Amino acid sequence: MFKRSIMFAVILLVISILTFASTTVELWSWRTQDAEVWEKVEKRLKEEGKDIEIDFRAFMPTEYDAKVQLALQGGKGPDLMYTRRLPSSSVEGMINAELLKSLNGLVDFKDFNDSILKSVTYEGKKYGVPFAVQVVGIFYNEEIFNSLGIKEPKTWDELLQISEKIKSSGIDPFFVPGKEAWALTMQHAMCGVSVLGPDFIKALENGETDFLDPKWVDLNTRLLELKKYYQNGFVGNDTNDMNAAFAFGQAAMTFYGIWGVQMWRELNPDLKVGYFMVPPLTASEESYSYVYMDGAIGLTSNADQRDAAIEVLKFAATPEFGSIFSGVTLNIPAVSNAVMPDDPILNEANEAAGHASPYIYWVGSVFTTGSPSLYGDVLSPGMQELNAEKITPLEFAQKAQNALSQWFVPLRKRLGLE
Repeated sequence: MFKRSIMFAVILLVISILTFASTTVELWSWRTQDAEVWEKVEKRLKEEGKDIEIDFRAFMPTEYDAKVQLALQGGKGPDLMYTRRLPSSSVEGMINAELLKSLNGLVDFKDFNDSILKSVTYEGKKYGVPFAVQVVGIFYNEEIFNSLGIKEPKTWDELLQISEKIKSSGIDPFFVPGKEAWALTMQHAMCGVSVLGPDFIKALENGETDFLDPKWVDLNTRLLELKKYYQNGFVGNDTNDMNAAFAFGQAAMTFYGIWGVQMWRELNPDLKVGYFMVPPLTASEESYSYVYMDGAIGLTSNADQRDAAIEVLKFAATPEFGSIFSGVTLNIPAVSNAVMPDDPILNEANEAAGHASPYIYWVGSVFTTGSPSLYGDVLSPGMQELNAEKITPLEFAQKAQNALSQWFVPLRKRLGLE
C-alpha cells in the first residue's frame, strides 16, 4: 500500500512537471536586430500565463533562404520562420511544397489593412503575420550637414552640389556597401521612384515603354556617375563597414532603410540622423519614397510545438506586438493601431511612407514574380558590373530587356513576341 502511494505520488509529480514545464518555440530569422523583440514577447506571454520560451536564431541574410529551405526539406528546421513578402517565387515554392502552413482560421488578422495582407496572401490563404513596413531613402549625418551649412536637396543637381561640397571638406559624401548586391539594387530602386517617377514605372508595367527607354538608360548613367562621391574601395565594403563608418561620421550620407537606425545608435548613441527621399530631376517634380512590407512570421509544416507556435503568432498579430517591435527596432510596424516611439527619425520615415510611389520595380513589384527576376537576376549582378565598369548603362538596360522579355507578358507584347 505504501509503495502504491509512493508510485502514485511520483506519477502526479511527473504529470505536474509535464504540465507546467515551459514549451520552447524555435524561430528563425535573417534579422539579428530583432532578438530583444522576442525576449520581450516571451516575457509578455508568461505574464499572460503562457509558459512559452522563444528560441530566436538569426542567420546571415544572404544565407538565410537556402538554410531554412534545406532544413525544412530535410524534415527539420524551426517551428516559426521569417518569410519574404509575396509575390515571391521562393515563398510560393515553399507553399506549393507544403513547407509553410496556412494561417486561415488560426490567427485573427483584423488589425491589418488589406494592402499589407496582400503581401502574405497566396490563392486566398494567408501564410504569415506581417511584422514591419520599411521605408528606404537617403539617411544623413545632421551634424555634418549643419557644420557645412547644407540643407536637404530638392533636385538631383542639388544632390550633386552638396556631395561636391562635402567631398571638398575631406569627408566622404556617401558610404556605399558595394560588396552586397542587394544594397546596390535597393539604391537603384529608391532612385528610380523619384528620378523615373511613378508614371514611367506604370508605363513600364503596362508595356507602354521598355527598359531601353532613354529615361531608364539615363538613370543608369546617373548612378554610374554618382560613384565618384563614394568612399574609396566601396566595391569591397559590406553593410557592417557601412554601419560603423556612418555611425562615427566617416561619411555624410548612405542609401539605406529605416532599419539601420537601431544599429547606428547602438554604435554611437550621440548620432543625429536625418532622412530625405531621393530628389527628382527638377523642382517641378515630386520626390517619392520606396515603401514595402518587409516580411512575415510563418508556421512551418515541421513545427514540433505547433500549439505554442500558434500562440506566438496570435500575439504577433496584435497592436501590442507592433508597439514592442517598433519600440525596439525603430521600424514602422505592419499591424495597425500600434504605438510607435516619438522619435524624430521614425516620424520622418513614417511621414515619408505617406509619399510612397504607387509603382515600383524592386521588392514587391510585378517584375519579381517570374524568372529571370529583375531584382535577383538583373539588378543585383548588373549594379555590381556597372560600378566595376564591366558594362555600360545601355548594356545594363539591354540585360534587363533580355531577361524580362522571356516571361513578362506586357513587355513581350510590346516587342511582338506574343
